[in-house]
Amino acid sequence: MTTTLGRPAWIAALSAVSILISLALTCGMPFAALGAVAALALPLRDGVAAVLLAWLANQAIGFGLLGYPTDPETIAWGVALSLSALAALCAARFTKSALNGSAPALRWILGFATAFCAQQAVIWTVGLALSSHPGAISLPVLAYVGWTNALAFTLLAAVQWAGVAAGVAPAPLRQLRG
Repeated sequence: MTTTLGRPAWIAALSAVSILISLALTCGMPFAALGAVAALALPLRDGVAAVLLAWLANQAIGFGLLGYPTDPETIAWGVALSLSALAALCAARFTKSALNGSAPALRWILGFATAFCAQQAVIWTVGLALSSHPGAISLPVLAYVGWTNALAFTLLAAVQWAGVAAGVAPAPLRQLRG
């Protein structure tokens, strides 16, 4: 992948856009959206790097700037968020592979859907295991997180496609017709 910005810069750019979206929406980090775009547009190593860089920045903001407590449960949630983001990435990559040869729009839409389901499955499972407030995994919260991730996915996909058009981002990897 040769781009004007280079691989590390584009990875950082997608991660930074995710952080900005999170701050603009004043909500949680759109890990499902980033995981999906990273899986659908980047090689695996770059996708993992983008997701983990965004997670690290998210944790730095939470613990460093916002003063999140450093109790075991909060730290466990931080770790769970990284696992949920990686689950989103893996689910979207699986979907991309399973839909090899199909229309790109179908791969992107279903890639996001499976990324969101996988990411939320991890959050739900951790929410049951930890002494979380039941409202944290309620249907209204799920709907809000789904809406914000769908919006973030649309914005991140637009950034990716604009970057490709401008020659500063890698084009999504071509799929072989099966």
